[in-house]
This record gives sequence, structure tokens and C-alpha cells, in this order.
Amino acid sequence: MSKQIREVYKKAGITPPKGKGLHTLRAHRAVISYLKKGMSKEEAWKRVMGGMGRNLVVKKSHWR
Repeated sequence: MSKQIREVYKKAGITPPKGKGLHTLRAHRAVISYLKKGMSKEEAWKRVMGGMGRNLVVKKSHWR
């Protein structure tokens, strides 16, 4: 995961997730906005994936 993504989580006061960095910065920002509203991580990611779609959420290098 990139430094930029980790910094966005730290600014929001949320612990950054551990992972390989499959998702885009745009997707993480959307998830953070849902997490601030009190939503669970699972529900936030479901909404982001459903709303934005794979092309904007998952980095192109990780598409199958």
C-alpha cells in the first residue's frame, strides 16, 4: 500500500488497512467517507464497489 493512502487514513483518524494495495486512492477516500459516518468496513467496501465499479476501484494491474 502506498504512503499516500496510509496518510489519508491517518488524517481521518482511522488505522490504515494492511494489504497489498489492490485498490485505488479514489476508492479508499470513498470508503473513509463511509467509515466516518459509522458504517462497517465490509458495508463501506460493498457500497464503493457497487457504486464505482471495478474499473475505478481496483488498480488495472490487479484485474484478472
